[in-house]
Amino acid sequence: DAGHGGAHYGAVGQKNTREKDVCLDIAKELAKLIRKDKQFKVIMTRDKDKTVSLEERAKIANKNNADLFICIHANAASASAYGTETYVLGLHRTDAQQKVAERENSIIHLEDDGGEKYKGFDMSPDAIIARQIQLSVFLDQSINFASKLQTEFTKIGRFDRGVKQAGFLVLYKTTMPSVLIETGF
Repeated sequence: DAGHGGAHYGAVGQKNTREKDVCLDIAKELAKLIRKDKQFKVIMTRDKDKTVSLEERAKIANKNNADLFICIHANAASASAYGTETYVLGLHRTDAQQKVAERENSIIHLEDDGGEKYKGFDMSPDAIIARQIQLSVFLDQSINFASKLQTEFTKIGRFDRGVKQAGFLVLYKTTMPSVLIETGF
C-alpha cells in the first residue's frame, strides 16, 4: 500500500518532494523485489498517482485474503529527525505517536465525501483495545514482522526509531498481520 496519492499529497519535503510520490516509488520497487520469488503474489492498492480511500485500501487487502498488509509512508518532522519506524495497531504511548496517527488519519477529510463515511467510526482507546483483542492472533505476527523490518533497516545503515503502536485507520480495518512503515523523513 503506497500511502497517500492523487489529491492526498502527504508531507512535502525539501525541493517540494511529495510523500505520495516517494511512497509510490518505494512500493513499486518493493513489489518488483517480492515478485522475483514466484511463490508470492503482490497486490498493490495503487500503482499510479490516484486517490484511494483508507477504507478502500483495507478492503482491497481483505477482499484478496492477503497474508500481510504493508503500508508505506514517509514521516514528517523537524529537520533534525531521521531514521525509520514501523507501526502496528495499538494505543499510542507518546504524543509524537499520536500526532503521526492523527496526521495520517486526517486524509479522510480530503476524500470525496469529506470523511462522512467515517463519522460514526470509533477510534477511542476502548475501541482500539477491543479491535486488538479481535485481531490478537495477528498482533504478534505484526509485531514480529515489524521487528524484522527494523532489523533490516539497521543492516543498511538506517537509524532504528523502533516498533510502535498507534491507532491508524488503515491498520484498524485490515484483517491480517499489518504494518505501517515510516521509511524516513
